[in-house]
Amino acid sequence: MKIKAYGIKDKNGIAEPFYYERNVGDNEVSVKIVYCTIARGDVQFISDDWGDTKYPLVPGHEIIGIVEGTGANVTALKAGDHVGIGYQQEACFECEFCKEGNEQFCTQQKAIGVHCYGGLADHIIIDNRFAFKLSPALRSVNSVPLLSSGLTVYAGIMRAQLPANSVVGVLGAGGLGQLAIRFLHKMGHEVYAFSHSPEKKEMVQQLGAEFILSSNLNTNKKFDLIISTLNAPYDLDAYLRILKPQGKFCIVASPLEKQPISLGLLYDYAQRTIYGNYVGNRKQMTEMLAFSEKHNIGSEVEVMPFSKVNEAIEKVRTGKIKIRLVLENDK
Repeated sequence: MKIKAYGIKDKNGIAEPFYYERNVGDNEVSVKIVYCTIARGDVQFISDDWGDTKYPLVPGHEIIGIVEGTGANVTALKAGDHVGIGYQQEACFECEFCKEGNEQFCTQQKAIGVHCYGGLADHIIIDNRFAFKLSPALRSVNSVPLLSSGLTVYAGIMRAQLPANSVVGVLGAGGLGQLAIRFLHKMGHEVYAFSHSPEKKEMVQQLGAEFILSSNLNTNKKFDLIISTLNAPYDLDAYLRILKPQGKFCIVASPLEKQPISLGLLYDYAQRTIYGNYVGNRKQMTEMLAFSEKHNIGSEVEVMPFSKVNEAIEKVRTGKIKIRLVLENDK
């Protein structure tokens, strides 16, 4: 099958029409793409910020589409089903991680941008076990960011095993941060959002959190959990100081530069924990989608057609868009 996509041939290049051949395997499905986000992470892949981008790059790791064809072994999906697809496309399902249900750590996994092509295309062919059937309530353009950003923050929050009515801080109020606030608020926690942008105060409050200007951390609150969604440098020590003695600090994004830390803040009259979270497993994806459907969780988005992909990439790169940008297939 010949697939039309938009590919970036080299570092910091522009997206151009690109074709590749891919046949549907026994365990795979062919999906006609309807929506695909362009997120900050896609721009960082284009710039090869992490040093592992595979060119030509077809970006787009949050996808909604419609199944058009299925492989011989596929029984869970059929033509016409609406599905959501995230960052991970394959796993071996035989290694220790896969057997534990943590296929996101599979050493043989295939992830968009590093091992395989993404959603900025007319179609994508993917292992059916990583195509998640969507209810009618989750087929809208506002649900697209759930497929990676939503999964990442949801899995990070669930790992904290928070007691009811916890005090939680969200560091950053961008795409990841806004979804983290929505999840935490609907879980019944007391939520605070830290941001350097005063103009986001009203939006943060509408999402269900109190706003704290990150340049002024004069707060008497002590936090059970702080989840950081920032990819810019920040004062990690300042946030560790406002954790409770057994508080947790979760990192779902990080600056490219090394961050200094005072290790005494972890153990001096404390048992604080820092942990990271890499996307999530398939069980967590299913749980997150069900939670989002129940509580009507989605993202505020701006929609542009695929044909304006380079304009969209530039808007994200230069920070000219403050909500999530979704491309709609105009073919």
